[in-house]
Amino acid sequence: MKELKLKVCGMRDLENIQELIALKPDFIGFIFYPKSPRYVSELDEDFIMRIPLSISKVGVFVNEPLDSILDKANKYGLEYIQLHGDEDLSFANALKEKGLKIIKVFRVMDAIPFFAKNYVGIADYFLFDTASMNYGGSGRHFDWNILKNYNLKVPFLLSGGVQLADISIIKSMEIDQLVGIDVNSRFEIEPALKDIDKLNELKASL
Repeated sequence: MKELKLKVCGMRDLENIQELIALKPDFIGFIFYPKSPRYVSELDEDFIMRIPLSISKVGVFVNEPLDSILDKANKYGLEYIQLHGDEDLSFANALKEKGLKIIKVFRVMDAIPFFAKNYVGIADYFLFDTASMNYGGSGRHFDWNILKNYNLKVPFLLSGGVQLADISIIKSMEIDQLVGIDVNSRFEIEPALKDIDKLNELKASL
């Protein structure tokens, strides 16, 4: 079985981030959405810029103005912009034209949204999360069997309450474009503070 990529989202505490860096995840996500309990208003720029280049920094945004996203991308050296709101195709393309990589989130109920195909060639990854009243953070699964019908060329990350016990199930699906997982609330001591021991166990299972 192939090794899955690991994206750990909702980081804020610098000591916690330093511990996470030692685990060598593939992506570290920072949530710049004021209504999130994991919202990051400011980060230590020097510290964030020293995160190893082998770990991609992801800024998570929900319907944020373009200039604000570009400002934070420049300030913190973000490589990926995760669009978690209702941003349209032209908005994503404008970010792409600035040299940023795009993770486009789709909230899934009982099917992969048909308009996902419009983002082929713009999104570097899709992220499929469980549909909820809020923008993510539900801690719940959707029916992953839906993913067996996925036929687009864009690789994707799976989110929505993923926990350690799910990894063998995820791997057994053997979907070529399913390249990694995105974890958050299931691996927390409290919002924005991750349980490093649990993450270490997760990383070993990937």
